[in-house]
Amino acid sequence: MDTTLTFQSFFSIAVLLGVYGLLITEKVNKVIVAITGAMLLTLAQVFRTSVASSQDVAFGYVGKNLDVLFFVIGMMILVGIVRGSGLFEAIAIWLAKKVKGHPVKLLVAIGYLTLFMTVFLSNVPTVLIMLPVLLILIKELKLPYLPYLLTVVTMANIGGAATPISDPTTYYQAKTVGLSFFEVVSNSGLMVLVLSAISLGYIYLVFRKSLNKTKVDPKEVAGFSPAAAIKDRKLLKYGTPILGIAILCMVLKDTIAHKFGVQIDSASVVMFAAFLAMFFFHRSPKEVFHDLVDWEIIFFFMGLFIVVGSLDQTHVVTALAHGLVVLSHGSNVILLFLITIGSGLLSVFIDNVPYNITMVGAIQDMAKQHIYVYPLWWALNLGTSLGGAGSPIGAACNVIALGQAEKEGMHINFGKYLLIGVPLVIINGLATFGMIYARYH
Repeated sequence: MDTTLTFQSFFSIAVLLGVYGLLITEKVNKVIVAITGAMLLTLAQVFRTSVASSQDVAFGYVGKNLDVLFFVIGMMILVGIVRGSGLFEAIAIWLAKKVKGHPVKLLVAIGYLTLFMTVFLSNVPTVLIMLPVLLILIKELKLPYLPYLLTVVTMANIGGAATPISDPTTYYQAKTVGLSFFEVVSNSGLMVLVLSAISLGYIYLVFRKSLNKTKVDPKEVAGFSPAAAIKDRKLLKYGTPILGIAILCMVLKDTIAHKFGVQIDSASVVMFAAFLAMFFFHRSPKEVFHDLVDWEIIFFFMGLFIVVGSLDQTHVVTALAHGLVVLSHGSNVILLFLITIGSGLLSVFIDNVPYNITMVGAIQDMAKQHIYVYPLWWALNLGTSLGGAGSPIGAACNVIALGQAEKEGMHINFGKYLLIGVPLVIINGLATFGMIYARYH
């Protein structure tokens, strides 16, 4: 195991820190930052080997993760098309009527609807679906916007750890490590349920005064019509089954491989379903690519794959893994604590996608040192998801949600968000460490 750091290693670290620093300040568009950093490393010959050019090796890190990009693109298209039916908005309105607009009950209902949708649709599409209807409910019922926005962001992030299709980081980790769908669900998925209850309890305690003093007239809520939210019944009748079958195939892909010997991957399933929906509902590729695919996120991921890949190429990841083992004196318990709490706190300020990719490589290198790493996968998965909810820039879904709210005049101060978000990250991190420790040690 080569842990020797060279000039190129330190140059890669410097570029990574520079990229992270600019991402945190939000002074420059994150796509420009990520791609510029990636191309700087490529042009500086950081990836060059005796048999391949720097560009070929750098682009190889994007190639290794094409399935992640295809999965994200496919989900954006498929969910975006089905969203046009109005089904998800109708469900949210129906829930609001069920709880008669009661502020606390509505908070819980919105929270668990977000969590449930994230489990099967991924958190970015979920936020894109939830925010418009949530903003309408806030305005119509004169609700305090901060607790509801924080609830959606928190539950979308926590839910991202529940299944391999809930978040790009969980998808990447499961794919790279070889974790099955039900393996993820039976480990971090079960813990997500506990953490969701802790999170909602915390948010209620913080905002109980404003929630309890808000009065909603049940007659006003009674006038809401879920049926009126349905915009396209053909899309509802035929589009929803396409989405449902695609999700079912991803859930059962391991069973299908075992029973029939047919290997189907999530990215291929989602892309097929997405383009089938485009064909069936006569959607123009030009229109779909313009309106439904967030190319900023795609190019952001591409840049990050190269930037983080430079750490692998120059043995920084190997050195990081070795350093963590030395710091913990080889103790599995200390390592578990460092990765659970450390992942949560670092992901508050560092986008959880590049951090997760970096740490997957580090933990894989720990396994080569004969460290028992199985519990560390759940510590990393849950830690990064928990930390993603800790700041406005912790995850892509946060940026999207708070950006939409800002357009409606609902501003959330960065510092105020941190004062609420960071304690929750610590509380959930300690709970996660306790659950993993109790299960595996």
